[in-house]
Amino acid sequence: MQEFWGQLALDTIGFALAATGYLFFFTLLLTVKARNVPRTLLMGYALATMGWALLYAFTTPPPYQSTGSLWLENSRLLLLILFLYAALHNNQPQLSRFLQRKIVWLSGILLVSWTMLAQLQWVPLHLLLSGQLLLCIFVLALLEALYRRAGEARWQYKPLIFALSVSVLFDFVLLAEGSLFQRIDAQLWSARSYVQLLMLPMLVIAVRRIKAWNIRVYISRDIVMQSSLVLAAGVYLCMLALAGFYIRFSGGAWSELLQATFVVLGFALLAALVLSDSIRRKLKVFIEKHFFENTFDYRVKWLELTHRLRQIDVNKDNVHQEALASWLQAIGYTKGILLRYQQQPKALARINRPELTADEQAILQRYIQDHQHNHWIIDLKQSKDPFVSSLQPVKAVIYTQLIIPIHAKDGLWGLCLLDAEPQLQLKLNWELKDYLIAVTEQIASYLFLLEANTKLMENAQFAAFSRMSAFVVHDVKNITAQLGLLLRNAERHKDNPEFIDDAFDTIASSKRRMDKMLAQLMNKERSEENQSRFDVGDLITQLIHSRCQGQLPLPVLRQHEQVALSLDKERFANVLFHLIDNAQYATAEDGDVWLELNKEADQLVLQISDTGCGMSADFIQQRLFKPFDSTKGNAGMGIGAYDALVFVEQLGGTLSVKSKPNFGTTFTMRLPLN
Repeated sequence: MQEFWGQLALDTIGFALAATGYLFFFTLLLTVKARNVPRTLLMGYALATMGWALLYAFTTPPPYQSTGSLWLENSRLLLLILFLYAALHNNQPQLSRFLQRKIVWLSGILLVSWTMLAQLQWVPLHLLLSGQLLLCIFVLALLEALYRRAGEARWQYKPLIFALSVSVLFDFVLLAEGSLFQRIDAQLWSARSYVQLLMLPMLVIAVRRIKAWNIRVYISRDIVMQSSLVLAAGVYLCMLALAGFYIRFSGGAWSELLQATFVVLGFALLAALVLSDSIRRKLKVFIEKHFFENTFDYRVKWLELTHRLRQIDVNKDNVHQEALASWLQAIGYTKGILLRYQQQPKALARINRPELTADEQAILQRYIQDHQHNHWIIDLKQSKDPFVSSLQPVKAVIYTQLIIPIHAKDGLWGLCLLDAEPQLQLKLNWELKDYLIAVTEQIASYLFLLEANTKLMENAQFAAFSRMSAFVVHDVKNITAQLGLLLRNAERHKDNPEFIDDAFDTIASSKRRMDKMLAQLMNKERSEENQSRFDVGDLITQLIHSRCQGQLPLPVLRQHEQVALSLDKERFANVLFHLIDNAQYATAEDGDVWLELNKEADQLVLQISDTGCGMSADFIQQRLFKPFDSTKGNAGMGIGAYDALVFVEQLGGTLSVKSKPNFGTTFTMRLPLN
């Protein structure tokens, strides 16, 4: 009897101290200025714990068996669970909005229903304690998730998580033993109040550290799913252990073979459940629907979309197909078609669906007519939508759920039609609309950039064609000038046999140059096939006598050494003629133009000098080698110097210029000998 009263006194003192401590904790929370959901729920948890301690301090009800005991126990658990929900989600400024969440009122309904079943004594004691044990496991999983995702604020929340974890773990041990032996151990029960009291200073430290109580902890879907799998595994193992103990206590001794078989089959079933992709997908969908306010993990989705778009090769033909695949991946759909709107929609890409049906074409025509200038996303599965309701009389054959418009600056650019299996289709609410608008803007920017790049490439091809035409005109102009000079001299020298021979040579040379030009234009001749070895001095002499006689002053060659090259003789002659012709054009008739041919080490050095008007340093730097910039007016094309520079650099040589206004110009060409 003395031992009984001593135990009772210890229980009363412990629970009374716990009630006093949690009253102090509640008062402390009143001093916190912040008004948010976590603070409010923690205050409720403090009050419930104080009432729980007072009940056991002044009465002696059977733990978890009397009405008051069970309601207080589960009220504390419910408030603790709601507090952890609030900590793991974005804070709501109002408690009423938080309580409207499905997971909140669903948890309340389940816990109240469980308490009422136990109160009506429809649940045996060992099952009641097992159910309370599962609730402890669930709270531990929430605490583990909160600790994982606290991030930089982890130091602030460590005391809170430590205190709650120790208290719940103690309850876990108490309930596990009670479930196993179908009774609550008196010693453990007495220690429970002291454990709650000893953990109270840690909660006070948490209050002092987290003065704002503005808990904004991000928790990813992957972490929730992994924690849920751990929770499910823990629950399953507890059930497995309870089943084993039940078999042992109800059926007597069982053989080692039966025990080993039972354990192996239990773990095999657990592995099958955890490793099943189908179950994992369904669990992820359930978590996203019920545990997250947002449907998508926007940070992960945006990084995936950006990475996928960056991987698209614009030089391949499947660019639009990859863009459509990015659209589908962004919302987890499997079917779609990308249309370019030009008078009539034209399919650019299609994935896992047929071409547009006649009904779909009619619907799209109606959509374009009504919403061409709007950015409205239509869900054809929502009958309440005004656009969809107007189509109800029509028995439509469609493979589309979402119609997404793509707008450019000048209006509707195209449409993207998306669809998925019925169980994967998302409801088009404000969140999905905003998300699809952001995804569409990102992918549309890429499509517009691709289109602009295509036009730029086409313009570049036209520019290359125009530039090639300019070179052709330039060469034809020179040939025409050469033939014109021949015709002017024909009246005076047509009876001279030497002139006749020279005229035929000139005509033959012009034909060769025209044939060469045509072959290059038709890509039938490569530069390697045009190479030949020749003496540079002889080529310059022939060039002066055949093509530079029509304009004064006549050039003079000063050859110091004999030099031979192996390259395209005709093009080299054209380059030299352009430079000599420019020198003659810039020099007065009584001036001088001369060429000096020399050899230094392994290089040919050719200088073309004149005593003409010269050029300024700014003109040389800004305009001399700029294509299609001519100082000759309509008489020139402005590509002679540019062509010379490109030709010399292609051969690994250099072309430099020294000039001074009114003192002449010197071009120095250096080419490697081969």
